[in-house]
Parts: sequence; structure tokens; C-alpha cells
Amino acid sequence: MTKLHYFKGRGRAETTRWMLAVNQIEFENVPVETPKALAALRASGKLPFDQMPLLEINGLNLSQSSATIRYLARLGRFYGESDNEALWCDMIAGAAADFAEAAMLAAFQPTREAAIAGLETRFAKFAPKFEQRLSDVNSGFIVGRTVTFADIVLAEALSSYLEWCPDILKQTPHLSALFEQVTQEPGLKSYLGSSSRYPMAGENYVIDVARVLQRALPPHMPDANRFVSSL
Repeated sequence: MTKLHYFKGRGRAETTRWMLAVNQIEFENVPVETPKALAALRASGKLPFDQMPLLEINGLNLSQSSATIRYLARLGRFYGESDNEALWCDMIAGAAADFAEAAMLAAFQPTREAAIAGLETRFAKFAPKFEQRLSDVNSGFIVGRTVTFADIVLAEALSSYLEWCPDILKQTPHLSALFEQVTQEPGLKSYLGSSSRYPMAGENYVIDVARVLQRALPPHMPDANRFVSSL
């Protein structure tokens, strides 16, 4: 069975989960919850750069999220219908990754207000560009006439924004419509309502990541160096 190794949470593995879901590929989340488990995974030789997430699929060990997402896009023919569309998929996906960074970091901020401020700033920078692109294409999708992985990664990022800022799409009707369209894809709709989807990241996720990596917690948290080795 297809296996996805990562921390016990969404993080940088979530776009891969969305791509597996839209391809309707069943997969197993394999949470890495201790430094020992991470060391064992690294010792297995399956991580070419000693980094997660790791996707085991079709006899392959896939590392680096952007490469994994594109592999799944090619597998399911979610890469556009021409070289020009494929190029736009790559450009939109790159911008969406930058856009998503604020959502990735939100749980690590000292207050909810700080997290939301960061999200609103990033949204104000990127959302008008995405909105204009959707208006120009005028198909309901951000690249061509059918759903591509660019739509998937953008919708995944939007899902996190909406959890923190439920009204954030009110002034961007094209983005709102795209989100609704993508999340109705049969495989994705099933995944989003399943137990395979981890909850929104919070303090427990931040602590889990620090414990596994044996690194410091954000400075606003008590005993921030509790997992840092003294050796």
C-alpha cells in the first residue's frame, strides 16, 4: 500500500495527501513520532536528502514535496493539456507554495492575533494576482479548462487560510469559487471528510515536531529548550 511518512500532522505533507486524494489513491499515514523513529527512517536509505515527507508508491521512494506533487500530477494527468499549460501549472504552484508559507507558520506564532496578521499580509500580496489570473482564464480553473495540480495546491493553501480567517475569501469571488470547485472533486471530498486528514495544526503539532527533531520550541513557549540535547 502507498505510505506517507511525516510528522503527526499536515505540514508540508498535506499537498501530497491532496494529490493522492484527487488521484483516488488509497494511502496510509505513517507518523514519525520520536527521534528514534526518524533516525531509523534515515538509516533505511529511503530518504535521499534525510528529509521528510517520504512517499512510498509504485516501488519508489519519493522525497521533496514539489517533486512528489508533480509526479502525482503526471500520474493522474493533472498537468495541463499543453507545454504552455504545464508551464503555468509550475508557475502557479511555485507562487502557491510561497502563499502557503504563512499558513505553515501560523501555529508557531506567539498569539492567534499574530498568526492572523501574518496570514492577512500574505493574502493581500498574493490573492489579487490569483484572482486576476482566474478572471483572465475565465474557466473556473487557474490554468486551463480542466482541473490541474495548480488548482489543487492553491485550494489546499486556501483551506488553511479559511481555518484561521473564515471570511477571508469574501472579496475574492473567483478564488472562493475555485475552492468550492476543487473540494468537490470526488476523491478530495472523501479525503476531507475522513479520519486520514489530520486536524488543524496547533500547539501539540508544534511540540511534536520539536520533539522529533530535537530542536528548540518557539521562544514564547514554556521550557523552549526541553528537547534540545545537551550533548
